[in-house]
Amino acid sequence: MDLKWIEDFLYLSQYGSFAKAAKARNVTQPAFGRRIKLLEEWLGADLVNRNTYPATFTKAGFRFLKHANELKQQIEFARLETVKQVNNNETTITFHTQHSLSEYVVNRMINNNADAFKTATVCVCPKNLHDSVQSFIDNRSDFLIGLSFKGTRLYIPNPEVETVTIGTDCLIPVVATKEDGSPLFKDAKNATVPLLNYPSSTFFAQVLEKHGSLGQSKCNFKIVYENAVTHSLKSMALSGHGVVWLPAGFVQEELEEQRLTRFSDSIAAIPAKIKLYRFSTEEMTPAMSTLWQHFSEQNMEINDEVHCV
Repeated sequence: MDLKWIEDFLYLSQYGSFAKAAKARNVTQPAFGRRIKLLEEWLGADLVNRNTYPATFTKAGFRFLKHANELKQQIEFARLETVKQVNNNETTITFHTQHSLSEYVVNRMINNNADAFKTATVCVCPKNLHDSVQSFIDNRSDFLIGLSFKGTRLYIPNPEVETVTIGTDCLIPVVATKEDGSPLFKDAKNATVPLLNYPSSTFFAQVLEKHGSLGQSKCNFKIVYENAVTHSLKSMALSGHGVVWLPAGFVQEELEEQRLTRFSDSIAAIPAKIKLYRFSTEEMTPAMSTLWQHFSEQNMEINDEVHCV
C-alpha cells in the first residue's frame, strides 16, 4: 500500500471529481484513476461507484473515509519518528527547491544568516519546480524554497503549509552584450527580436502572462527557443540567441561582468518574494526550529511591496 493512494482518496473526497482531484495532485486523470483502483484492490472493496456521474462513494468508501485521514497521519508520524531514530538527524536541514534557486538563494541565505546555520548540516535537493513541490509534499518534515509573485503565487495543494519571507528577487528580461557592453538586440519600434521562451504551462510563463511583460516592449518578439529549464535558457542567452526573462539573482554574476544586460528599461521588472515553506503540523528538529524562528523574527512580511532595481 502506498501512502499516495490514501492521499488521492482524500483529495477525491475533497473535490468530488476525478478530474479536479487529479489536477490538484498534478497528475493526469487516468493515472489518478489507476491509483484509486490500486487502493481498492489493496482494500479488497470498491470505494467509488463509477456508474454515476459524478462518481460517488460506495458504503465501503464512506466507511473508509472515516479512517483515511487518521491512517495517513499515523503513517506519517511513524515514518518521521523512525527516520529520526535511524538517522539521528537533529542538526540536518533539508531544502527542496528549483535548480536555479539552489545556486544563489541557498548560498545567499547561509552567508547572510550564518548564526542560524552554525550548528546545522544543510542538505539541498534541487529539481524542477513540479518535482520540488512534490518532494516537499512527500517529505513533510523538510523545507521548500520558492518564488512567489503578486497575483501568481506558488501553489502548494495543502492547507497545512505555512510560509515566511526570507528574501526578494525580480524577474527581468536579459540579453547578451556587444563588445561595448550595449545590448545585442535593441527594443525598438518595428524591430523583431528573438525570444527564448518558457512553455505556456510553466510557472514563469504564467507570471509573464499575468504581468503582460511581453506587451510592454516596443519591439515584436519571435519565439526561437522554448525550454522550462532556466540553466538552458541562460546558456542560450549568453550565446547570443535572444532575450529571456530570468531571476535577477540567478544572473547577478553575468550582469556584473557585463556578459548579460537588461534588455530594455521600458519593461518593468516583476517583483517576487523568496518564500520558505513548511508543514505546520510537522515537528521540527532543533536546527530547523532555530532557522524558522530566525526568519520569523525578521518579519519581512510587514513590507508588502518588493522594489526592484
